[in-house]
Amino acid sequence: MKYLITLALGFVLFALPTPQVQADEINGIAETPTIARILGNVKVFRKNRFERAYRGMKLQKGDEIRTGRRGRAYIDFPDNSRVKLGNRSRFLVRDWGKTDEGIFTSTLRIFQGAFRYTAGLLTSGYAKRRTSLTTRTAVLGVRGTDFWGRVGKDKTFFLLLEGEVSLAPRYGEEIVYNDAGKAVNINNSNISEPEALTMETILPLAAETEIESEG
Repeated sequence: MKYLITLALGFVLFALPTPQVQADEINGIAETPTIARILGNVKVFRKNRFERAYRGMKLQKGDEIRTGRRGRAYIDFPDNSRVKLGNRSRFLVRDWGKTDEGIFTSTLRIFQGAFRYTAGLLTSGYAKRRTSLTTRTAVLGVRGTDFWGRVGKDKTFFLLLEGEVSLAPRYGEEIVYNDAGKAVNINNSNISEPEALTMETILPLAAETEIESEG
C-alpha cells in the first residue's frame, strides 16, 4: 500500500522533488526555518504585526504564517523536513533548536486549514529529530514520516501517507499509528477507527497543499 501511495503521488503531482532538492534552490539547507515557496496571498504575523511573506524569508520563533483564500506556502526546516500549507491556513513556528546530543527539536502548531508534513533524510549534523505538532484537538509526535491533515473547529482529519507517528487527542491516551493509506478523525477525547482511502480520494487531498507553478 505504501508503495502504491508513493508511486501514485509522484506520478500525478509531476514527480515533485524531495524537500532536500527543493531546499537547495534557496542557497542550500537553511539554518533556520525558511519559506521556500509561496503562491498567492501569504503573510507572517510577527511581533504583533503582519509582514508580507516572500520566498527565502527566514522565520523567527513565534512567527505565525497565514495563507489567504488562494494562498499556499512551503516551509523548510534545518533537519530537512518540510511543512506545506493549503489556503486559509494558520501555522505557528513556536520553537526549534538542537540539543547537546545532536537532536533537532521543533514545536509547531496548526490552528486551521490543510497541511502536509514530510520528514526528509536528516541533515548532516543531526542524530535524530523530535518534533511535536499540535492542532486544536490533537498532538502529533513526528518520526520519520509523511502525512496530510486538515484542522477544523472541533476535529482534526489525519491521513498517514508513509511511516509512523504518535497520535493523541487533546484529553486522551497516546497511540502509535502506522496504517499508511488510512485516515482518522481526532476530536478532543477520541480517535476514530481508521478508514482506508482510495487513490481517487487521497490524490485530490494531497493536491490541496501542492504548488505546481512558481510562487
